[in-house]
Amino acid sequence: MIRELLEKVSRGEIGIEDAQEEIVRALYEQGEDFLLDLHRHHRTGFPEVIYARGKSTDQVLRIVRSFLDKAGRAFVSLIDDELEDALRRAFPDARTVRAGGLAVVASGEAPRERLGTVGILTAGTADTPHAGECGLLLEEIGVNVIRAFDFGASGMHRPFLGIRKTGEADVLIVFAGMDGILPTMIASLTDKPVIAVPTPVGYGLGGGGDTALRTMLQSCVPGLVVLNIGNSVGAAAAAVRILRSIRRRMNGQV
Repeated sequence: MIRELLEKVSRGEIGIEDAQEEIVRALYEQGEDFLLDLHRHHRTGFPEVIYARGKSTDQVLRIVRSFLDKAGRAFVSLIDDELEDALRRAFPDARTVRAGGLAVVASGEAPRERLGTVGILTAGTADTPHAGECGLLLEEIGVNVIRAFDFGASGMHRPFLGIRKTGEADVLIVFAGMDGILPTMIASLTDKPVIAVPTPVGYGLGGGGDTALRTMLQSCVPGLVVLNIGNSVGAAAAAVRILRSIRRRMNGQV
């Protein structure tokens, strides 16, 4: 699009100021109280995700509507049942899918082209809401996902089974609460990139994810990538960056 505008400028068909306005309109959408980054997916490989907490239902609906009009889909994080109902009522013809606190509202199906494969492991079933958010987001932007849930360290054999189940993955994302030891165990058994996400699962002192986060940050396995507590979106974004780098290298673009 930008190249076409530059060619029109060079041919004298449009002026520089008009071309500048066209570029700005293509990259951003200015609302009354928001500015959408429409080009982020093309620029970074990862779309803008609407952070619902702190926004009114009306604000979220207006932002989602703008994304649907411009990009054909919208991602909303930290939603509750009430907001999900509002989204379904406001956009009855759209495809709305929810996992955990993340919702996707789209006018069409997920991309058929696949960027790569990510294995998502959880230490326990209680970690699956966060893992589900990550998996849904990845699938909706064109990534194959292999899920291996409840493979925690309470049984020494279980992490090995999780590694086997996700054997075809290019990148691994591991969600764990409690003691948070599973990502370290997984990272010690593979040469694949491992992204660790602590979850707010546990009892009493440190049960909100603090203990899991500290354990992951103090991992004795070098190279373990650690996200903040419950940051499923950040984990998906990190995995996509790695997959895109792998694809560029395979295609001889690096």
